Amino acid sequence: MTLTNRWNRVRYRLYAPIYDVVAWPLERGRKRALERLDPDPDSRILILGCGTGRDLDYLPSTASVTAVDLVPSMVQRTADRGADHNQDVSVGIADAHTLPFDDNTFDAVLLHLVLSVVPDPGAVVAETERVLAPDGRVSIYDKFSPEDGDPALARRVANPVARLLFADLNRPLEPMVSATSLTVGRREPFLGGLYTVAVAHSTADS
Repeated sequence: MTLTNRWNRVRYRLYAPIYDVVAWPLERGRKRALERLDPDPDSRILILGCGTGRDLDYLPSTASVTAVDLVPSMVQRTADRGADHNQDVSVGIADAHTLPFDDNTFDAVLLHLVLSVVPDPGAVVAETERVLAPDGRVSIYDKFSPEDGDPALARRVANPVARLLFADLNRPLEPMVSATSLTVGRREPFLGGLYTVAVAHSTADS
């Protein structure tokens, strides 16, 4: 895990200056994910793997937002974006596998384009569950293998290079949440089915 995190720090530090330009085709899915989450104006929201802070563009300006990432240059860009939007954003450097927050802290957690990158996505989901309030929800937006079958040949062929450069294309979502009380709602495909939008909630007290 340590080696993978080091590589993530290196590659995303290099991507930081150009990330917004390269990732702009993904913004429609990000916007849709937050439309489906529909957070309350006074929500306590955690952004894991905040990147350059693009999620801030679609969050209520009155929400209390905490944003963390492994890469200092990404965290700084999120802080700058929050200042530009006059949003209440607390930023920090943190590993999503071991979050520095108390249990039941947040009303919503955003897992946008992070589960396909981290070394142990199951551990990240478990930490998400831990810091989520009992009635909280999780916004999921990422690349996952199909829910009802194996990845297409093109995805399997492209995945070794994709995994090295930016993310794994073929991780299944279901095993990531299977050891938690989180239940994933309807999966909505984006960009030809390569990306998935969904909202998860806890069933622990149901």
